[in-house]
Amino acid sequence: MQATAAGSKEQDAINALEKKVKAGGALDADETVRMAIATMQSVLTSDFKASEIEIAVVRKGERVHLLSEAEIDAHLTVLAERD
Repeated sequence: MQATAAGSKEQDAINALEKKVKAGGALDADETVRMAIATMQSVLTSDFKASEIEIAVVRKGERVHLLSEAEIDAHLTVLAERD
């Protein structure tokens, strides 16, 4: 798995993602997306609405999948229920 970020606290986000990837075991696609969202929320100290972020999933041998607003909202809901 590879993780990256772009934008105003890009390096902070990349460092946080690298630590989480090293500390955790294998994650499925949904958990990986949730980890990325949670990391962004932590680094930026902000909660997001589905309409405020874009997430793309890239798998070897497949086309890039840009998550819909509904898919992102479902991930945000799972994260909110964990808190």
